[in-house]
Amino acid sequence: MTNHKTTHNQNERYKIIDSLISSGKYPSFSTILGTLREKLSDKKLSESSIRRDLRYMKSVLEAPIEFSKEKGGYYYSVPFNLPTNKIPEDEIILLGFVKKVLQKYSDSNPIHKQAEAVISKLFPSINDIKFLDRVVVSKGPKPIFDWDTLLKLFDALAKNYVVDFVYTSRWEPTQNHRTVLPCQLVVDNGQVFLYAADKNNVSHIRLYDIHKIYELKILTNQTFQLPENYRFEETFEKGRFGAFQYDEAYDFKIAFFGNVARKRVHKYIWADDQKLEDFPQEEKSILSFSSSQWIPIQQWLLSFGGDAIPLEPDWFVENWKSEIEKMTKNVNLLK
Repeated sequence: MTNHKTTHNQNERYKIIDSLISSGKYPSFSTILGTLREKLSDKKLSESSIRRDLRYMKSVLEAPIEFSKEKGGYYYSVPFNLPTNKIPEDEIILLGFVKKVLQKYSDSNPIHKQAEAVISKLFPSINDIKFLDRVVVSKGPKPIFDWDTLLKLFDALAKNYVVDFVYTSRWEPTQNHRTVLPCQLVVDNGQVFLYAADKNNVSHIRLYDIHKIYELKILTNQTFQLPENYRFEETFEKGRFGAFQYDEAYDFKIAFFGNVARKRVHKYIWADDQKLEDFPQEEKSILSFSSSQWIPIQQWLLSFGGDAIPLEPDWFVENWKSEIEKMTKNVNLLK
């Protein structure tokens, strides 16, 4: 992409140039320059700036600008609508903020990097929103996956192709080969998962970490109709603990102690049906909710250290105790 710097005034110039060319009156260069100087009240606007704008509109914004020697002016060879004509300036600023947020993963995730480039291309005035330099997004862990695999999955989802691949899973170590109907891509904290139904049993639908997908093949001779339960969020995604599902939802109850842990729990909605009770005299809060995402819940619970204790369900409490015992054993190894 060109390094052409775009200001809000330049964005206004694009709109005026677009309106003149779209009129079908074949405006000449001198007509465009004169109109811009008049409407922008800028008599010093140079010819070189306008020629640069025309080049930018054609090469970056992909405006189909042509010059007719017969008519002596510019025209669009095919119908075209300048992207910035559709969105007001306050929404452009909002898109600039979104572009900034994408930077959290763009250094390692081609999807986010490409999305950043697309936003800049369609809305060039974003590149000069000065206050966005004062918005900082901290970087998270770098998710690792094969970009070519993701591109193939894009194609399969767009055309409803069956896909075939080798998959590694600790839950099903003997089942390496999969032939599935790709239903959705699920993004969780920068990582991408494939939500897909088994070709031979469409009622069996699950998540696949694309980091664990190998030898992916698109079966272009096999297409399918989406099953009724193809939406990830409409099945067992009860809770807000990332892209993880299990076969059943459970009722959880967890006690939190101390100011830091209790304040942290109060800052978020962890599940849509959550109930949070405070017991000030005991310096305790109890969070109750239902979810099918027990593994990330267990990891989340352990992140509170000694300031959180699970109360229900019983099997979850036992799992937590087992993890504590493992950590205790590891601590003793250091002595």
